Amino acid sequence: MADYKSLFPVAVIIALVLSTICGSYAAELRVCPEGCSNSSIQNAINAAESNDTLVVQSGIYREGFVLGRPIYLEGRDSGSGRPILSPENGRIILAGQGAVLQGFRFSGTKPAQDLDDNCILEVVLPARIYLNDFPTVKRVCPNVASDWNSSRLFNYQFESKVFRSRLGNYWADYTGKDKNGDGIGDEPQVLDEGNIDYFPLMQPVDSYRISDEKKNKKEDKMELIRAKQSEPFNISLQANPTTGYKWYADYDYNFLLLDSERFEKEPSDELGSGGISIFAFMPLKPGKAMISLVYKRPWENIVADVRTFQVEISP
Repeated sequence: MADYKSLFPVAVIIALVLSTICGSYAAELRVCPEGCSNSSIQNAINAAESNDTLVVQSGIYREGFVLGRPIYLEGRDSGSGRPILSPENGRIILAGQGAVLQGFRFSGTKPAQDLDDNCILEVVLPARIYLNDFPTVKRVCPNVASDWNSSRLFNYQFESKVFRSRLGNYWADYTGKDKNGDGIGDEPQVLDEGNIDYFPLMQPVDSYRISDEKKNKKEDKMELIRAKQSEPFNISLQANPTTGYKWYADYDYNFLLLDSERFEKEPSDELGSGGISIFAFMPLKPGKAMISLVYKRPWENIVADVRTFQVEISP
């Protein structure tokens, strides 16, 4: 394991650990091979402030770099494919708590043979990594638990069908199945105990037409829930199963357990009257987690409503 601390003064490391992601995305900077103000990702990172968005356009980037603050690093297809990260010296190191890495292809299109142990992405502080293409899990070195899925739901098209879900990453060595044909593997891709991609993609990201991917990268407006470890809490939502609609819960399995789900009908003599769907969650450990609840009919791809919650769990 690389000694990343040698890359920073001790004071900087302490500041990174104490950094937060409460601020808004203040600015958007761009990187491109030629024709814009930045051709180096590292130089753009050095010029950016915490919570800025850094857009990397199409091209092959052969530099290793350190993302040392909570920046949204987005790879964007500007006409010739998603940008490719192929560091010739060093590696990409995520060392900014709350950083996001999204939209990149990492070097190699098939599982590497002689390069299996050559780490190209190292995660040393909790980050979120999704909608990237990786040649193999062996090229990724997570030192801390991180999120490998989007925190919000995306509308996307896969093989002419429309779906809505959180999305993970494409792993060329993933061996799971996709029985319902939604383009998401039925089994998670496990990197280690604290790093699990629960929504692994069956094909490279370009095979998915994601209609709202380029919207504002701030998280959708969420309701905040403050909870305590090992103390259950409920989320209650209006529902009417007689119409065929039902709430479906999607949540962070690292921090939450869905203890139970039930429907309580409202006292009424009217035929087809609705009621309340109640979801009981158990917080497993301190941290921040997301819960998304989607209201839809199981046989339709149309979503009637979505509710998103951020859960802050204290000890």
